[in-house]
Amino acid sequence: MFRAHALIENLLFTIVPVLKKRDSVTSDNMDTSKDYTSGFFNFMKKATTPVQTVDTIIERLDAEGFSKLDLNEQWNFSASGKYWLSPYPSMIIAFTIGKSDSLTKSMRIIAAHTDNPAFRIKPNPEVSSEGMLTLNVERYGGPILNTWFDRPLSIAGRIAVKSDEVLKPKVIHLDFQRPILTLPNLAIHMNPGPNQSTEIKVQKEMQPLLTRLMEDEVKDNYLLDLVAKEIGVNAEEILDMDLNVYCCEEGMLVGLKEEFVSCPRIDDLSMVYAAMEALVASDNNSGINIAAFMDNEEVGSMTKQGADSVLLSSILEKIHAGIEGIDQRSECQVKDYFVISADGAHGLHPNYAEKNDITNKPVMNKGITIKISGSRSYASEVETIAAFQQLCNKAGVKYQKFVNHSDQRGGTTLGPLLSKYLPVHVVDVGVPMLAMHSTRELMGKQDFLDSIEVFRTFFQLE
Repeated sequence: MFRAHALIENLLFTIVPVLKKRDSVTSDNMDTSKDYTSGFFNFMKKATTPVQTVDTIIERLDAEGFSKLDLNEQWNFSASGKYWLSPYPSMIIAFTIGKSDSLTKSMRIIAAHTDNPAFRIKPNPEVSSEGMLTLNVERYGGPILNTWFDRPLSIAGRIAVKSDEVLKPKVIHLDFQRPILTLPNLAIHMNPGPNQSTEIKVQKEMQPLLTRLMEDEVKDNYLLDLVAKEIGVNAEEILDMDLNVYCCEEGMLVGLKEEFVSCPRIDDLSMVYAAMEALVASDNNSGINIAAFMDNEEVGSMTKQGADSVLLSSILEKIHAGIEGIDQRSECQVKDYFVISADGAHGLHPNYAEKNDITNKPVMNKGITIKISGSRSYASEVETIAAFQQLCNKAGVKYQKFVNHSDQRGGTTLGPLLSKYLPVHVVDVGVPMLAMHSTRELMGKQDFLDSIEVFRTFFQLE
């Protein structure tokens, strides 16, 4: 189906290195630093679940003049065109066409994921004990459980309500955008366990507290009635709810020099934001720039909206067909493909240095990290590693390399799944971070800014 296999041998990714290094944010780019960090924090206020993240991205793209596409329609593109499509509500693909009227000769793709470890509310969730109403939830992905206690939490997701078309219920996106839940710890006097690494039972201990029931209130359908009121429908109209619990704390700069970013959902929305801003800022003369944001990476990606599906390759083939009108004299075959799989990387923890590889120890604010694995849990290979190093040199940013400790399995990314369906060159990269999968995660501000710069440079290549 996809013609990339015939083109890989023609991949030419030569980048002229620029001898420029940046150790910190200088006075010349201080305003840009503030714009991007504050912009990221504002983005994160709305990007609370994958669905709300995609809605927020769409707002940004629409404001920048991107046009919406329908997957079921025929596409005909023009030079300098800017487009987006969201076949499913938790994933989105946006792309731009080069300004040149001659045949587009390359595809540059940055892929990231919209989901993060959290908790999903089960059907019939109300649990009442001594007049206190909690909600029954299940774990999504691999969150660090004890970091969810004593936080202001909220609820967001999708609501399906009755419609005139049986197979097409009306779907409403909902975000309470206020702290209506919390998970209080048990006092240390009653349970010394938390300081002794006691196992946490999700079914018993991770039921977030919603409210104290009044004497005339009943628990049955309490959340249903609350949601119905919030979206302005009758409770009887609601057919089903797909709701998630999220931390509604805001992001902030921390550290003596404000050199670190502390925020919920840094993995992987920091890379989503960086790729989105780089795409918006790029002004490419030729080639197609693509930002692909997929869902369900934290649970294996094996969904129609995840990376382990044919969806992305099908869309690229459709884009491929749509550019034929730009230059009728050519066969309209894309000669160069390069994919950056952007996901959080493990940084060196000062209290647990032994957990890192003994010779490869990425440190926050020392450069964006190239992820490498002999087991192929990362897709990076020698050509793509070298290419990304040259890209960093051209962008004037630092880079580091991450390899798992030989006695630890480590995680995986979108990279190997993308190369499964797209037989093209892929490199796995990300900002080095601490507290990965915690309710609040930590990354270096300079690494974050550098990721935007290197992605923008990638999209500007000729």
